[in-house]
Amino acid sequence: MAESKAVEELADIDLITDASGVPTVGDNIELQSPRWSFSGNTADHFDEHVSRSIPGYEAGHEIIAQLSDFFVTPGSRVAEIGCSTAALTAKLAVRHREADVKFFGIDIVPEMVAQARQRCVELPNVNIELGDALRVDYSDCSLVIMYYTLQFVPIWKRPALIKRICSEMLPGGALILFEKTRSPEARMQDMFNQCYEEYKQSKGFTADEILGKSRSLRSVLEPFTTEENMRLLSEAGFASPQLVQKQMAFEGIIGVKSVLGS
Repeated sequence: MAESKAVEELADIDLITDASGVPTVGDNIELQSPRWSFSGNTADHFDEHVSRSIPGYEAGHEIIAQLSDFFVTPGSRVAEIGCSTAALTAKLAVRHREADVKFFGIDIVPEMVAQARQRCVELPNVNIELGDALRVDYSDCSLVIMYYTLQFVPIWKRPALIKRICSEMLPGGALILFEKTRSPEARMQDMFNQCYEEYKQSKGFTADEILGKSRSLRSVLEPFTTEENMRLLSEAGFASPQLVQKQMAFEGIIGVKSVLGS
């Protein structure tokens, strides 16, 4: 099989780095080390960068907004874990402005929290918190969202986090999980990788930036397969998880907590 143009270019380049050897990743984001980080000036350019990096990013927001209509119940709370600049949290809060519901976003990065609070300053039904998802109180939550967040959580912490969300949230509530996934089949993984590299080129990223971002994510982003994510939700207590969006390696899953229990 012939390699894609993106792969051919990546194979022939020397990775562009700054004076300290830190890779270039695009959108004027200045990493402080060779590893990807959401701190520093990443928050200033995050919305543009992620919308160009993830296929179907805005469409995923719209899908979640539509699904939220079925789970935003009076007196409940809606949580976005890893809310970054709170683009999705704000969208949901505006959509349900008249409902008796509290929205909160949680993020572990101070710079992201500052951006999120600024975005939501005129939304009285929103609270943005600085903190760790493993220590959040999910009681009274009718909807919890993790939008390309769980993939950055250490793999050994994921089962306990998902189980805690399910055990504490309201019966009949939902977890919506969007993730980049890894294919269990080598040939399919190779095809997805090549198509994704071409996608990023079509969005204006240079070959150096594509390779630089890929290298910066080593040991930082660890995708599961679709089946592993489905099993993670099922074993936590979410009944019959279903795909709600899929574009090659990027997909969304919804799981609903049983009203009757297991």
